[in-house]
Formats: sequence, C-alpha cells, structure tokens
Amino acid sequence: MQITRIKTRGFRKFEEEFETDLYNTTLITGGNAKGKTNILYAIVWGFLGTNLTGDDKVFLGNKNADSCYVELHFIDNLGVKHILKRQKNRYNNFNNFLLLDEKQIEQKELIAFYKDKKLLLSILNSNYFISRSPSEQKSLLDKYLPNIDIREIYEKLDNEEKNILEGCPTDVTKYINELNSNKLMYEDKIKNYQGKIAYAENIINQKLEETKDFNKQEELDLLLQEVSFLKSDKKIENREKQIKVIEDINKQIENYKIQIENISKKMIQGKNIYMSLKNDTISCCPTCKQKLNNIGRISAIQKMKSDLENDYSTKIKLEGELQELKKRQAIEKCNLYALGNENSEEQNEKIKQVDMQIKALEKEKLEVEQFNTSIRIKKNNIQEAKEDIKQFQESIADLYKSIDSIKKAKDIAQKLFINYIEAKMQFATKHLKNVSIKYYSVLKDSGEIKQDFIITYKSNEFKNLSRSETIATSLEISNMLNKISGINFMLFVDDSESCADYDFIEEFAGNTQIVVSRVEKSMDLKISNYEGTKAMQLVA
Repeated sequence: MQITRIKTRGFRKFEEEFETDLYNTTLITGGNAKGKTNILYAIVWGFLGTNLTGDDKVFLGNKNADSCYVELHFIDNLGVKHILKRQKNRYNNFNNFLLLDEKQIEQKELIAFYKDKKLLLSILNSNYFISRSPSEQKSLLDKYLPNIDIREIYEKLDNEEKNILEGCPTDVTKYINELNSNKLMYEDKIKNYQGKIAYAENIINQKLEETKDFNKQEELDLLLQEVSFLKSDKKIENREKQIKVIEDINKQIENYKIQIENISKKMIQGKNIYMSLKNDTISCCPTCKQKLNNIGRISAIQKMKSDLENDYSTKIKLEGELQELKKRQAIEKCNLYALGNENSEEQNEKIKQVDMQIKALEKEKLEVEQFNTSIRIKKNNIQEAKEDIKQFQESIADLYKSIDSIKKAKDIAQKLFINYIEAKMQFATKHLKNVSIKYYSVLKDSGEIKQDFIITYKSNEFKNLSRSETIATSLEISNMLNKISGINFMLFVDDSESCADYDFIEEFAGNTQIVVSRVEKSMDLKISNYEGTKAMQLVA
C-alpha cells in the first residue's frame, strides 16, 4: 500500500487547508511545532478515527475550527486507487462522514486495508508497540506468526526422548507446570519422611531402663490373709454394713435438703414476680422480655400462678420424702446400736493398720507394673521405629527416582518448547537485524524456563537502551509486523535526528513506503521526495 496524497482542513496545526504529495520515500523537515507529526496523525485518524494511542474520543481539530477534515489518496496492495475522506464536528455529529471513493461506509469496512487497529498503530506509530505490556505485545505478535502444530516439532525428537515424554503434550507450558507441581509435591513428601525419620531416630536413641521385680508379693499375700481373718467376725462385718447403710441415708437426706432449699428460693422469686404482675409494676414479660399488653399480662399472671402451684406441690412432696428418710435414719441408728460396740474399736484399729500396709504394698506393686509396662511399650516403639525408618527410606528412594524422571521429562519438554517457539519465530526473525525477541526466560537459580516476552537490541535489554537505540528497535519491530502481517503499510520515522548514524531509508528501502521526519531548527515545514533529493545530491 502507498499513500500518495494528503489533504487536511482544520486538523491540529493545519487551520487552513493543507495539501501535499507523499512519495515512496518521503523526507519531512522543519523546526519544532511546524506540523511534521501532523502528517502521521492525519494518516492514523483517516484510517482509524483515533489518535496515535488508539483513542477515538479525542477531537483532533484545530483550536479555531468547528470541524476537522482529512482526505487520503492511496493505492492498495492490488494496485487499485482509492480516496478516503473523514470529517468530524467538534460539538455534535452534524455533517460527520466517512467516505471511501465517495461512498459512505462504516469503520469496519476499512479493516480490509489494515486488518487490525493495534497492528496499524504499531506499524505507523513505532512507539505504540513498545509502550504496550509484554502480554499485549506477545498477543499481537502471535496473531501473525504461523500456526505450527507442536506435533511436527515433537516428531523431530529421538525415540528415547519421546518415550520419556510418553506422548506429545498439547500444551507444553501446562505440562511443564504440572511437572513442577509434581516435583514440589514429591520434595514435600521427602521432607515429611525425613521429619518422620528424625522423630523415629529420637525414639530409638532414648534411654531404656531395665524392668523391675516386685519382691514383696509374699508379704502382701500374708497381709491379705490377716485382714480377711480379722473381718471374718460376722458382728464386725454386719456393723460395717450397717454403717454403710446409714452413710447412704445421710447422703440422700443432704440431697433432699438442697432440693427443698433451691425450690424455696425459686418460689420466693416467683412470688415476687407474680405480685409485681398483679400490681402492674412490670411492663415486660419476665421470660421473653417482650412488652406486655393486658392480654399478655393476664397470660403471664396465669403462667406464674401455675408455676408457683407446681413448685409448692413439689416442695410438699420432697418434704414428705425427707421426713420418711429421717425416720429410716433413726431406725438404722438403733439397729447399729443394737449390734454393740464390745472389742470392736481395737479390732477395727487393727484392720485399719493392716489395710494401710496392704494399700502401700499394692501401690508399690502397681508402680512396678506400670514402669515395666512403659518399658515394654518403649521397646515395641523402638522396634516399630526401626521398621518405619526402613519403609521411609525406601519411599524416599522411590521419590528421588520419580524426581529424576520428572527432571528428564522437564528438560525434554523445555527443549520441545524452545524448538517450537524458535520454529514460530523464524517467520519473524528473518525481518529483524539487530533486534531479538524471546518468548521465554531462564531462571538463574533453577535454570528453569518460563514464558516471557523479552525485547533486546544488540543483546541489550530494552530498558537499558539509549534514545537512538530505542527508536531503531521500535522501527525494526514495526517493519517486522508490517512484513509478517502482509498489509505492507507505510513506515513513519519520527524524530529521526535522534538517530543521526542510522539510515532508515536505506535500511527499510524496497517495496515499503517510508516517511522520515527530521527537525531542522528555524525551518518551515518542507515535504520532499527523498529519492529525488538524493539524486540531485549525487549529480552535484
């Protein structure tokens, strides 16, 4: 495509009508603010209706004009001549139009000439592409790279590599991420097993004492015989039983007293609330706390009265049962008295002393048994710990084998990924000279490859480039996008004076139209045929 003529009116710096021819290689010179960049703005606005960043809401008319107008004469890639006209009113849509060859059209009908808005902006405005985020840059470039089937790259691997991958992954990046996840999972399991081994080793290394013997069993048996003999006296046995009966009755009496006391307290509280309700001194229900009306008050009074009656009945019942227990208590005490008290104190004291000796020996025996049990448990734990360590070590060995397999598969997958990306990028890199574009980066610590989008110029990262190198980089990329997309649009080199040592026209000369803008201090705007100027210089 070649733009042959531009005509504007009321557009940016051009308040009055401005018209100029454009050549295959055009040189635009002039001082600052003379309108050089307006040529680029006019082309972008004519085709897209936007500014250089793609904003279609900005009015690009001259400050003194009510409307702006751009007319572009161009020859498409089939050699057909066209005239594109666009006009926009500053204040409303009155008399706005978009004409192609004098026919009213919609914006979407122009896409055939430039394919994609972002693509055209990236080609015409070299700063557009490099100002996008890496993900946006990658997305735009991907649109115009060839769609290579990764299976074609997979088939170039040797048989061993194919077997390790166990088939061609449809998404290599996802496959690598899954391998990384599995590797991390296995490493976590190894750490877990190592922790368990350390714990088992602590069990094995703990101090283990010898079991003890209880050497007083004979003494204990004799004491048990003695106390049995002492308690064989039926009188003493019956007295002990009678004392136990009386103790049980005493406990029941105390329990009844507590119940009667509690219900008495409840009745006092209930009576107070009942009287307050009757005397209309309470405005809220004592149960649900809701405000009482007359009906609610009557209902609450009835409820409290019923509760008081129930509590009174319960109390009377409990008091009756308590009296019966007291009568039984008196009878059982009489029975105890009837058993007599002759020689019982001396005998009971003897029984107590023997019981204390028995309890002391039984405690000592229990402590020995518990100690020996703990030793046996420790021995079992040690044996189990040794068996666990063996199993854990075997599991760790298996996990390391799995990790080794993952590393091999990952290395091959990364190789497949790199070969795939390079195969796609060959279509673009043949149009790049000093610029390189990488779809991946290598992590310093692990050596792993991750998806990325890195632009370099002569091996220098983009962020470290000088002004001239930045311009050269952006133009190389614009030219590359122009070539791989096939739209063959114009290249516009703005601020070319910043790259005095770089001959853009010589670099990109051929079948691509090039416009080079250069500042010449205190000079008016001048547009000339670079080839004609160069020829005149050669003749001179």
